[in-house]
Amino acid sequence: MQRATRAPVAGESLLHPAAIAAVLTLVANDHYLKHAAPGVVTGKLSDVAGLVFFPLLLQAGWETSQVLIGRRWRPSLRVLSLCVVATGVVFAAVQVVPGAADAYRVALGWLRWPLEALLAVASGRELPAQFRVRHTPDLTDLLALPALAVPWWVGRRRAVLSSPA
Repeated sequence: MQRATRAPVAGESLLHPAAIAAVLTLVANDHYLKHAAPGVVTGKLSDVAGLVFFPLLLQAGWETSQVLIGRRWRPSLRVLSLCVVATGVVFAAVQVVPGAADAYRVALGWLRWPLEALLAVASGRELPAQFRVRHTPDLTDLLALPALAVPWWVGRRRAVLSSPA
């Protein structure tokens, strides 16, 4: 196997076709498909897309933080593993543990608020109140957990190609 000759770029895994496809799928599903064709497939599609994208986002965040504080870094299987496992554990907890589901609803509401506020200001509306997102825990959502193999594959390949020869 031939090694990559260029240095890796922090967060570049977010530009992998799988990550881009996951984001596009998530947006299309949540803003169009779920309303146009509600059902089991559209219900699980966002779960799969999120499980593909989120570990790569966490990994990109770690890599970028290393650059910002001036540390040398390279793609790490340890960091990738932590990102994949953390995503799976939190996803499962949100589906199974009522307190985790409520914390998710509040946290995601706060994360969405700046965008909602910006859109309100841009359209001349009043600032929205902080809100909780809708979430219905569903044990069958756990069937999406194998999607974590995709970010593992993307990140593992990147880590192996950038490791010292």
